[in-house]
Order: sequence, then structure tokens, then C-alpha cells
Amino acid sequence: MRSAPLSKISEAELSAALAAASERDLAVRNLRGLAKADVHCHALLNCPLATYEAVLGHELMPPPARFHDFGEFGHYLTANLFPATRTVEGMRALLRGGLERMAGEGVVYAEASIDLLMPGHINVPASTVIDIVAEERERIAPRLRFCPEIGVNRRIPPDRLWPTFLAYLDSRVFRGIDLYDDERAGDLRQLQRFFRLARERGLLLKAHAGETCGPERMRETLDILDVDVIQHGIAAVRDPTLVHQLVARKVQLCIGVASNLALGLADSYQSHPIQGLLAAGVEIALGTDDFTVFGVGLCDEIWQLHRAGMPIRDLAKLHLGPPANQLG
Repeated sequence: MRSAPLSKISEAELSAALAAASERDLAVRNLRGLAKADVHCHALLNCPLATYEAVLGHELMPPPARFHDFGEFGHYLTANLFPATRTVEGMRALLRGGLERMAGEGVVYAEASIDLLMPGHINVPASTVIDIVAEERERIAPRLRFCPEIGVNRRIPPDRLWPTFLAYLDSRVFRGIDLYDDERAGDLRQLQRFFRLARERGLLLKAHAGETCGPERMRETLDILDVDVIQHGIAAVRDPTLVHQLVARKVQLCIGVASNLALGLADSYQSHPIQGLLAAGVEIALGTDDFTVFGVGLCDEIWQLHRAGMPIRDLAKLHLGPPANQLG
């Protein structure tokens, strides 16, 4: 059930797509034609902001270009976006909007999380949420392979999440697990049972770490949860020993550059840690994280990285394509 390794887009394909890199619209249009994978996104924060406005029936205050801190980011979500997720119809519309957006920019493989809090948020059984996810997965299947992930919020007491986790897991709809929210919250040891059972069931194990906290949180995550993938992980660049460990264990980092910039974790595409991590041999894939808030798709991320000076040969080292068995 675990995902096959992601493929890479060749230098020739990237070079052809970015030949007019000084013209953003042309470059992005060309990049849409390349089969891509988005492996770091939250399913209900993946659609255009306009989808939320349609569900709510009114315009929303646009997010700031940069948040002061993670707390301000969370407040924006709670105050502006979460009210749209409180009905079955709203959840389906947001999930569908995100899947359609990705398919529209040439994404043919996506790993996206569905939070364990959703059934309680909507006040429905877990089976209702599972059914919606399964139905949307089948609907989009001719254009995009959607691999849902079990989203675990680290700020919520694990005992509260456990029954819904078992329901999600037993459904066999989900292909991975992802731990997220403020890294400073929660005790990773209390979450070991989630990850151990997910491992026994063959799911891909992911966790956010090294985003707002330092390398030590990444090391704890690797040691305690034994994850396959770290979401973000940019703090590793400050610890050469940890970088060596990531390379040796072939732990992939799924980085959202636009997300990091908006949360003030990096100053620019030119100075982003992705450059140093890639040069050190770390396996890196890209993801859009929360497109609703950050507004940057995969094609834009690739274009911005190249425009910032990343050579084609380095872009081609990124895991940008779908698993090999999804091509052709």
C-alpha cells in the first residue's frame, strides 16, 4: 500500500518548458503539460480561495503576503476558512475544488491529508467523511490518482483521535498518515501507537518537522515515529550530522517554498534552504501545502525556483514527477 518512489522530470523536459522562463505565463503553461506529483498538501486547504467564498456566500479577507508567526496563520484559518468546512456539502465542495485545481495544472498524482477532526467538526459519523473521500477519489481517478492521508493534529489529545483513526485505517481508503500543526505541541511518544499501526498496515508515514522548530525536533520525529517522509524539514540545513542521516536513510523532504516564505521561515527563493539541502544530496519533493492561503501551485514553484537561479540540472534532481507506475 505504501507509495512507490517518485520519478524525476528530465533536464530536457524542464529545459523545454522553461525556455521562456522570463515570461511567467508561458513558462507555467508549458509546465502544466508535464506530469507532476504534489505530495505535500492538505486536502481542504488546496482549492482556490474563491471556492471558500462560494461555499460561504460572501467575499473573504485575502491572507497577508507574510504572516508574523504560526499563531497568526492559525487565526486566519479559524476566523476565515474553517466556517466553510462545517457541512457535508462544504467539505465535498472544498475537496473537489482542490482536486480539480491540481488536475488543471497537470498534477496526475497527489498525496493529501484529511483531518481526523472532520467528522466531529461536521457532526457526522467517520463513515460519512470516508465515503466522501472515496467518492471524490473515484470521480477524479481518470485524471489524477488521489492518495488520501490520515491527518493527525498534534494539539489534540491522542485518545480523542484514536477511534476515528481506527475507522479511517480500517476503511482502506487512506494510503498514508501525516502529523501536523504547531511542532511545539504534543508528545511524540503518545503518538507512536498511531504510526506503528499505520506501519503494520503498510501506510506511508509522514510528519511535519523542522518547519517552525529546529533540527532537534526532526531528530526526535525520526527516532520516535520512524517516518519515511518529513514535511518541510528545512531546519536540517543547520545540522550537518542530521543532513547526513537524512541522506543515509533516504528520508525524503516534501518542501513548500511559498509556504515557508509566507510564514517567515525563509527570506526569498534565492536564499531558501532547499538549495543547500539539495546540494548535500537530500531527496526532495515539492508540495503546495495550503494553496488556498499561499496561492502558489507546483508550476509556479518550479518557475520561481528557476527564476531565482536554480539551474535546470538541479531542478531535475527534485522528485517532481509521479511514481513511475503512474506514467504512461
